[in-house]
Amino acid sequence: MDFIYLFRILLKRKWIILGAAALATLIAYFLTGHEEKKYLSTAQISTGFTISDEPVVGLDNFNFYEADTKFNNAVVTMTSPSVITLLSYKMILHDLQNGRPFTVLSAEKKKSAVYRDVDPQQAINTFQSKLETMSVLTSFKPDEKLLLEYLKLYGYDYKTISKNLVVYRLQRTDYIEIDYTSPNPELSAFVVNEGFQQFIRYYRNMRSNNSQESVDTLQRLVERKKQVLDEKNKLLQSEGITDVGAENSSKLELIMNLETSLTTEKGNLTTLETNKQKINQRIQALGSNSGGANSNAKNNDDLLTVRKAKDDAYAAYLNSGSEDPALLKRYNQLKEEYQRLILNSTPESHANAGEPQETKADLIMKRNDLDLDIQAANTNIASIQDKINTVKGTLSRDASRSAAVETLIKDVEQANKDYLDAKQKLNNATDISSSSVNNFRQVLLGQPAIEPEPSKRMLIVGMAGASVFILVTLVIVLLAYLDTSIKTPEIFNRVVGLKLMGIVNFMNLRQKSLPELVVSREQSDDPVDRNNLNVFRESLRKLRYEIELSGKKVFLFTSTKKGEGKTTLIQALSYSMSMSKKKILIIDTNFCNPDLTIQLSADPILEKIHPNRLDNSDRTLLEQVRNAAKDIGVGTVFAIGSQGGDYTPSEILPRENLLKHLATLTSEYDYIFLEGPPLNDFSDSKELAQFADGIIGIFSATNVIKQIDKQSMSFFRELNGKFTGAILNKVNLENVNAS
Repeated sequence: MDFIYLFRILLKRKWIILGAAALATLIAYFLTGHEEKKYLSTAQISTGFTISDEPVVGLDNFNFYEADTKFNNAVVTMTSPSVITLLSYKMILHDLQNGRPFTVLSAEKKKSAVYRDVDPQQAINTFQSKLETMSVLTSFKPDEKLLLEYLKLYGYDYKTISKNLVVYRLQRTDYIEIDYTSPNPELSAFVVNEGFQQFIRYYRNMRSNNSQESVDTLQRLVERKKQVLDEKNKLLQSEGITDVGAENSSKLELIMNLETSLTTEKGNLTTLETNKQKINQRIQALGSNSGGANSNAKNNDDLLTVRKAKDDAYAAYLNSGSEDPALLKRYNQLKEEYQRLILNSTPESHANAGEPQETKADLIMKRNDLDLDIQAANTNIASIQDKINTVKGTLSRDASRSAAVETLIKDVEQANKDYLDAKQKLNNATDISSSSVNNFRQVLLGQPAIEPEPSKRMLIVGMAGASVFILVTLVIVLLAYLDTSIKTPEIFNRVVGLKLMGIVNFMNLRQKSLPELVVSREQSDDPVDRNNLNVFRESLRKLRYEIELSGKKVFLFTSTKKGEGKTTLIQALSYSMSMSKKKILIIDTNFCNPDLTIQLSADPILEKIHPNRLDNSDRTLLEQVRNAAKDIGVGTVFAIGSQGGDYTPSEILPRENLLKHLATLTSEYDYIFLEGPPLNDFSDSKELAQFADGIIGIFSATNVIKQIDKQSMSFFRELNGKFTGAILNKVNLENVNAS
């Protein structure tokens, strides 16, 4: 949209804009006339969130993000209902107990039911109790609900205090500022000072409760960790705390010694079995000898005794775990003695020297001794093998036990670590809780203001006028933007896109008739009306020139919708052309709405004229038209009316009708004007287009082009040269001048 156009629209409505702004200014001025004076008091609080002079307890992990969060928490807490409620208790108790109350109720408020129903002494007791216990009144209890309304009566309720109380952090500092505005300077100072005190009370109580809850929670955690540690230690003690690696090494050494003894015994067994086999062979060689006698009976008894002692010594050595060297020494001594007895009991062979040979009985005795030795060797081998198996079994069990013990040790170490961590946290929490660090300090005490705050009356008045000025301007601009009517030629060309023959400004026809406006030379005394009339006549002259320049004679006037002004425009254009000595014939072909016939009082005979049929007077078609056409009062403009009805030209007119012979009538009339129904609603204009030389579209500047209009406008573009142009009717000259 053109900014110049918008500016001219605003300039045109300047008195509306200025009047609305002036009215808003006056209203604001009178409404703020009784504005009471306000007094501001300020208190500053040092928080210690960014800079602290207190000794540090524990680790100092300061960061700015945490400090900013603490500032926000402190501000929210100061303005919370809990703190403000405590402050309201102090305010109401001051007014009820002090001879100089901050707020004096008006006579009207003292007559209220709330004021009459409240017992001052009982209210003091309740407020004092709530203040000491730091609890809030609840609206669920009727008595406390009445006290809440009592606070509201004094203006000490949460909403009123919150509206006048401002708590904020001074940027890039360690301070929080508390501002309060009220009609009483002493009340403002009281609120900022007492508000900080109630905040400290609430903050300490809340922090103490939270710290105690944290300590209790950590204490329970430490106890639980200690219990887990004790259980793990008991399990470890039940398994026994030994050096499993050293024990396993000793058992491996024992297995090696036993396996060495086993190998020795197996070798001894092999030697004994070999000797037995040799003796058997010698006995077989000697054959049966019945005369053999046991001459060494005594030696045999000694041999058996020593062998039994040797076996017992070896068994004792094995049972001792092979760890007693005395038993091993005794076993070796008995073994040597046994072998000596065997050698002594065996007679030496001196065959070469002529000595006597061993008897068969001696060989049998030796074989018996060898059987006993073999039996003892087998017993020793079995015993050593059992001992090896036993030690290997205990070694496997010790390996499994070692893994379990290591797992228990790790569990104990982890449980001990968890216990120590929990205990450290408990100690830190206890230290912090007992230290009671509180860095809040009131560095600026609130003082009663000497002078009231500067009045904002003029600012409010100015803002009211400026706001209304801007609002009305925006509304006018918005309405102009939302107005999509084709009110100017520029908008018409942009939206419609058809050839524009000319424009016709809007004229009020209630005071004068159309012939008087077009033909009469009278001028109005009003300069605006005179200018509009001159433009109207000049617009008709321009259209007259465009029609004459086209070289066409028969014109069909139509529109996309009804109410565009076709009927009026045809008459005005006809009157204007009559002034240039042109003879005009108007034919009303708008069968659905024959306004031309009605307004011009024309005879409705269009449907009755038949070009090929002569009446009794043998008159020609031209003569029929002369007689049928009615002179509308200027001598050069004639009109033929129609009966009208719910039908189209092709349905009502005969095959050979007057419209097919309009070229014949041009010899009598300079121009012939036809009026067609709107294209959006009827198809008559499309049927009538074949009878016209040129077609003119009428558009009203007050209408909005819709999709159905765009579909009808496509008819104009498809006329193949018959479309003469469009006329923008009912144009407001102020819009044209603004554009």
